[in-house]
Amino acid sequence: MEVVNFSVGNRIVAFNILNILLTEKFDNAQTSVPSEDASFLGIKDFMGVPTPIYDLGIAMNKQSTQKTNQVLIDILHKGEKEHAHWLDLLEDAIGNKQVFSQPTDPIQTEFGKWYDTFNSQNVDLIDVLQKMQAPRQQLFNAASQVIALNNDGETQKALQLLTQERNGSLATIKRLFETAREHVKASYKPVTVFTTIDGRQPSLGFVVDNVEDSLHVEDEEIRELKDLEVHTGAIDGRVKNMIIGLITTAGKNSLLLKPEAFL
Repeated sequence: MEVVNFSVGNRIVAFNILNILLTEKFDNAQTSVPSEDASFLGIKDFMGVPTPIYDLGIAMNKQSTQKTNQVLIDILHKGEKEHAHWLDLLEDAIGNKQVFSQPTDPIQTEFGKWYDTFNSQNVDLIDVLQKMQAPRQQLFNAASQVIALNNDGETQKALQLLTQERNGSLATIKRLFETAREHVKASYKPVTVFTTIDGRQPSLGFVVDNVEDSLHVEDEEIRELKDLEVHTGAIDGRVKNMIIGLITTAGKNSLLLKPEAFL
């Protein structure tokens, strides 16, 4: 079987290439139709056939990937500001001879707690966040040195060290936060996958986040999934009907979907 992998939120899904009539950049040009279904975007005249268009991200995750990504970008903005504010508070405490009451362990910060539980299929984003650990640790290690210098009456040296960290580790952290946000934005390149049943006429269009890759899959690399409801709970029944197997290859795993089962 030849399949094409697509990213949808934090998941990789696959369609049999025989079920794909065409893919095109999502232009949001469909005609809106009154509906209580948030995933139903409207109807598009495609090849002379009025074709229903669905946002697969909303159907699978109950929220569009664009909105999910914006939440993530906001978290990264907040994390960057948190680090800068932390250093400002440390400098104020030294300058005013006050006790510094902020965490000196990066894991105990709000961003550190979030990062400890965060997971993503975006390998570029994960790589950047991992690169952030070393300068974050260096920045927070400096707090104990600065406080010790100040307690020994070496306030000027303490402030010099703060300036050094502001221009060094904090500047590096800020650059990495910006790079992380860019990777989040770049991961969303929505396309509409026009699916077909007979190989000639479009049946449904699904908006996905990005085209990943195409590959040949042997029968033994497709694991049939049964009794999903026990494990998935009350997900959208249409999505549940689409999931027919798990593709397990050496490079990447994905959920094999049967698009016509959506309705």
